[in-house]
Amino acid sequence: MERIIFHVDMNAFFASVEQAFNPALRNKPIAVCGNPEKRTVVAACSYPAKACGIQNGMSIGQARWLCPDLILVSGDPEKYMAISQGILTLLNQWSPQVEIFSIDEAFLDLTHVHHFCGDTPEDTARQIKTQIHQRHQITCSVGIGSNKLMAKLASGLQKPDGLVRLRPTDLPGLLKQLPIQNLCGIGDKLQHHLNQLGIVTCNDLGNTPENLLVERFGVIGHHLKKMGQGIDETEVAPSATDAPAKSMGHCYTLAKDTSNRQAIASTLLRLSEQVARRLRNDGCLGRTIVLSIRYADFSGLTRHRTTCYSTDNGLQIQRTALRLFRKHCEPLTQRVRMIGVSVSNLTRDERQSSFLKEECCLEQIDCCLDQINDRYGEFTVTRANAIAPLVTKSHGFLHAKPNQQRWLLR
Repeated sequence: MERIIFHVDMNAFFASVEQAFNPALRNKPIAVCGNPEKRTVVAACSYPAKACGIQNGMSIGQARWLCPDLILVSGDPEKYMAISQGILTLLNQWSPQVEIFSIDEAFLDLTHVHHFCGDTPEDTARQIKTQIHQRHQITCSVGIGSNKLMAKLASGLQKPDGLVRLRPTDLPGLLKQLPIQNLCGIGDKLQHHLNQLGIVTCNDLGNTPENLLVERFGVIGHHLKKMGQGIDETEVAPSATDAPAKSMGHCYTLAKDTSNRQAIASTLLRLSEQVARRLRNDGCLGRTIVLSIRYADFSGLTRHRTTCYSTDNGLQIQRTALRLFRKHCEPLTQRVRMIGVSVSNLTRDERQSSFLKEECCLEQIDCCLDQINDRYGEFTVTRANAIAPLVTKSHGFLHAKPNQQRWLLR
């Protein structure tokens, strides 16, 4: 039996939500970002803005240069999460197998239920698109395929507000000229390495000897071969069975480029405390600390260190990240623009009680911090070295919390 897999992809999601809440913004070039009064980047943009060459992640200065009429809108992640949850609830009414792929994307497996929903899978897709538009005043593109890879590819072939079905008989002609970077999972670096082997199209990838791909890329070589042939055997995994996170991290673009060691150390501490809070909330401990730095010229580096112990303490994470910074970044040759900290090599629910006085003290402090900050808000209580604490919102929008009474741990 041919599988019927849907990929539902919201069109310019953040921007579309803002336009739905403010109709005056419709059909205009808008960019959703952090605080427009401070240095920030484009988190999402409308299709008229995209037509001017604006892309996600672009600096606001560059975006304004490309589009002088660009309208900046401060992002509201809580609003986007609420709309996303509403869409997920709607999709769950169509299939018991719904996999969240991102805040604005989801896969549905309708193999065994599509005949209850409409005469054809296309009819079902049209009903889903209509419901989403009626309830939330935003559009989506729907791709239908016999597997997740092809459904994801199909949804990107006709945007915005598209509906494309790829049948198995369509694949040979499509994959013959399709660039490999159009396949989900092949990013810039992997594309570069494949191009070096003379692999440019999906047809090239599918015809490459599997042993050559395995020799060059390891175990993923088997998967790459199948991808080039349009084969994907992974199941649509309902959200409750999603694999646990393998790492947790935060990054922050500084208000202005700096070479001030104290400011860098302070930012590292704030980020480390945020990561530690997420670890504790998930019952996780991590051993590998990763430091990411981006300089003023947008060059950067990533370094990591695996410790002999697992931790969920922000101070210990910061100390390791600071050692990495001093070892690999000093002396600074240019100013720092962005700092990131993440923790990987995670274990869950494997905490052991410590008899060391210092560690017991840190655990007690963390417990008290969590109780207070859970009740009164992030960074209500913070360490004195964490100057100008930041309040985290989902999806990387970080704002200083104005006029907040804070307690500092010294």
